[in-house]
Amino acid sequence: MHLVHAYAERPPLMANPHADRVKKIAGLVGRSARSRAQLLLIEGPQAVRELVTFRPATVRDIYITDEVAERDPELFSRLCQATRWVHPVTPEVAHTMSRDAQGILATATPDCIESELPDNIRIGGTLVIIAQGRDPGNVGTIIRTSDAMGAQAVLTVRGTVDIASPKVIRASAGSLFHLPVVSFPSFHDAVITAKQRGARILGTSGSAVARDLTDLMCEGIRGTGLLTHAHAWVMGNEAQGMSYAEMEACDELVRITMSGHAESMNVATAAAMCLYASQTVRMNHI
Repeated sequence: MHLVHAYAERPPLMANPHADRVKKIAGLVGRSARSRAQLLLIEGPQAVRELVTFRPATVRDIYITDEVAERDPELFSRLCQATRWVHPVTPEVAHTMSRDAQGILATATPDCIESELPDNIRIGGTLVIIAQGRDPGNVGTIIRTSDAMGAQAVLTVRGTVDIASPKVIRASAGSLFHLPVVSFPSFHDAVITAKQRGARILGTSGSAVARDLTDLMCEGIRGTGLLTHAHAWVMGNEAQGMSYAEMEACDELVRITMSGHAESMNVATAAAMCLYASQTVRMNHI
């Protein structure tokens, strides 16, 4: 007997890829559809695992193939604990709902993404401000890296891609369910909020007057300098970087010195390097 079918109270197998329900789930890739339904689409084993582990109360429905359920019974058990609406589906139905499902996807209410900032930032703690991030892969990767490197929250600014987009959620590998990700109507509002929590604003720039990231990390390891205090890294637009007004709003500008021929580096890569520097300093003073 198939593992999914062993649960007698579970919904029946969904086998029709043209069913209205299948079309509605597939439509959640669109922002307007998500807004009308008040549901988000979470795709793939890793993102769904993090959803049911960290935000189980927000889960509505889960769709899973027999293959995935039988391959990972521990995950399947977690799904059944989170909701009774664990729908067995054929591989064709799963693929119709999402080409990136890998045999499993879920719907959840929008509050699966925490949107409350911590009242205080710990000593040496880090925030990340994403200003005008347009690529969902970059934004999701920055959120994932922020989570991995111990940042306390991510702040996004109007003009940044919708963080509830399935592409952002997928690129974050479920990190959206681990730390607060808060949207602000303007860069100014995000900066003021970060400063109210005691953070200095550090902008990434190739300017000759910018401080070198390696120098800041070395200072921090010795127990001095910017990275020993609460701070917020600003990540600018992928194509244009930070605007003049955004750089003016920063307390300090920081550059990542490059020795090769590349004109610049990907914003998610730059974020990873800055956040690693912050974590290295913080871990040296725990």
